[in-house]
Amino acid sequence: MKKIFSLLAAAACVLVIGGCSSEKDTKTFSPAAFTKHDRCLICGMVILNYPGAKAQVYVKGEKEPLKLCSVKDGFVYSLQPENAKKVEAFFVSDFGNTKDAPLHEKMLLAEKAVYNAGSDVRGAMGKSILPFANKEAVEKFTKEHGGKIVNYSEVNLELLKSLKGH
Repeated sequence: MKKIFSLLAAAACVLVIGGCSSEKDTKTFSPAAFTKHDRCLICGMVILNYPGAKAQVYVKGEKEPLKLCSVKDGFVYSLQPENAKKVEAFFVSDFGNTKDAPLHEKMLLAEKAVYNAGSDVRGAMGKSILPFANKEAVEKFTKEHGGKIVNYSEVNLELLKSLKGH
C-alpha cells in the first residue's frame, strides 16, 4: 500500500510541477497568412492595399494573431503598457526579402530584426520603421534611402512619434 501511495504522490507532484510551467514556454507561434479582407487592428485599413512592411501580434487568450498594416502600428500596439503584458509573439515582415513568396512566409520575430527608422520609403502609415533580417541588408538599404539603423530594444514610442505620418 505504501508503494502505491508513494507512486501516486510522485505522479501528483509531476502533474503539479508540469502545470506550473508557462504556457508561453510550450507554445510555438508562426505568422498567419494575410487575406485580401484583413483589416488593420489600429486604423481599420485593408492591410494588403497599402505598401510597406506588415506586423502580426499574438496576445494571450487569442488563437489568431492581430494583424497590422505597418510595423509602426505593431510597435505602437505592443509598447502600450496595457498591451505589453499580453503580447506572446510579435512578427514583422522582412523588408529586405524579395523572394516571390506569400507575405507571412517572409516574417520573422520582431526582436530578431534590425530596423531602419525614417527612410525615404513610405509605408501604410507614412514614414516607416522597416525590419530587416540582417545587419548587412539594413546597412545597404540605409545608404540608399537614408534613415537610421536601430535595434529592437531601441524602438520606443518617442521614436515612433518622430516618424510623422498618419
